Amino acid sequence: MKRSEIDRHIDWAIDLCKRLHFAMPSFAYWTEKEWEDRKAETEHLINVMQGWDVTDYASNDFDKIGAVLFTLRNGNVYDPTKGTPYCEKIIAMKAGQLLPMHFHYSKTEDIINRAGGTLCVQVYNSKSEAEGYAVDTESDVHLRLDGKPVTIPAGGWVEVSNGNSITLFPYIYHQFIAKKEDGDLIVGEVSSINDDRKDNHFATPFTFDPIVEDVPAKHHLCNGYLQK
Repeated sequence: MKRSEIDRHIDWAIDLCKRLHFAMPSFAYWTEKEWEDRKAETEHLINVMQGWDVTDYASNDFDKIGAVLFTLRNGNVYDPTKGTPYCEKIIAMKAGQLLPMHFHYSKTEDIINRAGGTLCVQVYNSKSEAEGYAVDTESDVHLRLDGKPVTIPAGGWVEVSNGNSITLFPYIYHQFIAKKEDGDLIVGEVSSINDDRKDNHFATPFTFDPIVEDVPAKHHLCNGYLQK
């Protein structure tokens, strides 16, 4: 993706949070210069990778497949003395936008509809490592909706309305769609900490392309910290 596109998508997400009255922490609005000027204050934020992230999942069609994410709080899975033993994020999604099918090796997560439209979640179990973690199109999926145990048939969809949540356990494949007719959406995620670079397994593998630096960066990216 181009840097100009990334900054435009973050600007959109900031506006969405304002429109839906979802308050963000002050560092969500810091400019690149403010990050540079506040270096002495940001060691912890950098260590646990709090802040913005944007991806189109190598689709080259962000409005169809993509998301803007913001890590509000986090820990360090390799150093329990740093950060918190839990993680919280938001995912800003455009109406009709899809976040593709994947599972997590270690992370358990509550996915919460924080504001806006309707979150649609499709779920499958994963087959074993010996079977290449293929999508299991036959077995029922056991999960929780707001703490209540439910059984969903393979490939079934769950609609999560404002304020409600779905709990997803490791090795449960899931993809999200912001229901198009219900508008833009802010999804919350409260989870165990993990290393996002190693814990995500996508049903259709892809490679993240490097950012095309067509303009100076306006917003800091949490994954960009590692490049500094």
